[in-house]
Amino acid sequence: MIDEAWALKPALEQARAIAAKQLKPGDLVALYYDRIARIDPELNSYVLLTRELAESQATAAEKRIARGESTGLLNGVPISIKETAALAGYRNSLASLVFEKSMAQVDSFAIGRLKEEGAVILGKTNAPEFGTRPVTEGPMFPPARNPIDRTRTAGGSSGGAAAAVAAGLCSLAHGGDGGGSIRIPASCCGVVGLKPSRGRISSGPLLGEDWAGLATSGVIARTVADVALGLDAMSGHLPGDPYWAETEQPFLPAAQRQPAALRIGWTIDAAAEVDPDVATAVESIARALARLGHAVTRVTPDLGQFRPLIQTLAVTAVGALPIERTDLLDPLNRLMLEAASSSTAVNYLQTLTQLHQQARRLIATWDQIDVLLTPTLTYPAPKIGTLGQNVETASAEFLDWLSFTHPFNCTGQPAISLPLATSTSGLPIGIQLVGRPRDEYSILSLGAQLEAKFAR
Repeated sequence: MIDEAWALKPALEQARAIAAKQLKPGDLVALYYDRIARIDPELNSYVLLTRELAESQATAAEKRIARGESTGLLNGVPISIKETAALAGYRNSLASLVFEKSMAQVDSFAIGRLKEEGAVILGKTNAPEFGTRPVTEGPMFPPARNPIDRTRTAGGSSGGAAAAVAAGLCSLAHGGDGGGSIRIPASCCGVVGLKPSRGRISSGPLLGEDWAGLATSGVIARTVADVALGLDAMSGHLPGDPYWAETEQPFLPAAQRQPAALRIGWTIDAAAEVDPDVATAVESIARALARLGHAVTRVTPDLGQFRPLIQTLAVTAVGALPIERTDLLDPLNRLMLEAASSSTAVNYLQTLTQLHQQARRLIATWDQIDVLLTPTLTYPAPKIGTLGQNVETASAEFLDWLSFTHPFNCTGQPAISLPLATSTSGLPIGIQLVGRPRDEYSILSLGAQLEAKFAR
């Protein structure tokens, strides 16, 4: 077997070694499956392994190289995809016992793009039912545990994806983010998580707008360059998409160059209390950015205005699903389904109109800045089984923790979580950068600059 160190190498380095015939995709696949067998029983990061598919994709990648054919961005690179995404020919459960026997007939757009770019799919990663919890705990699968501290959550809803990356069980991971679900687990597990701009990656062909445009596919990886590479591999849109952001130039070069001097606003102001270690970390990064030559100022955007709106949109998203066996649901989703029945089309349209109005007001902050710096979460990863246990108070608890993530699903702006700090108890602290609409480039360049200076 190849040197185990390859399992923790960046995806970009793996791709280059494969292209140069220094590393065989089949050997890399065998290494990851060996590690999954040894390590994952304690983490529960994967809920479905697709070994036959992975081995066939690895063989195909090797043949393309041997024949000198044009290869994709991720040719032969082993990745994971989230359980809630559609992978043709495999279970399409949405992490729910209600749909446990459902099979995907087609790939979701992001998964199809990953295949086109030569990625090797190791399996599907753990998620809570319908992705409605920010911790990966639900009735269908055991909880995803944090590789840093197995008593703590890996976050959610892409918790299995972040745990797999952090533990060296894939090179990069597909995730989905409707209120922070890529950035939350990235922050909890000490890896990089990128939520792209609304419309950067199509929600088709199965969905029109996912959670009223709040949700998008994205990338979790070990480095900023890797999330840029993953975004290059997944980006694109389909005819008829309700939103799209054209990709005029690739994203990877942005993660490989120094940023220009930027106007950076920073805030730790939220509707909920911010952990002192988290606040200190953001203040330290803000000072460091000033020393690097950026114009840094404290700002006070209103990030609390979307709370009731995102609750309504999440409720209606659950209510729109063809659910027949309510007894199989997570109690929280059962409550949401009941609430959805009293929501009218008029309520929905009023909520969406308010969301767009408030989004315009928040985005106006970027008239004075280029990038916003915030914590990713108000506090580090909690213990498993402690957050949102009371369904009557769960939504408020979740939104307190996600005070800095969910607003940018509402505005559709790109945001990245970077593992730049550690709490006094040794837990990762994610730092979030938010770019202006459709500007992943600035946060990728700035993120790479910070990664070079601070990454552990």
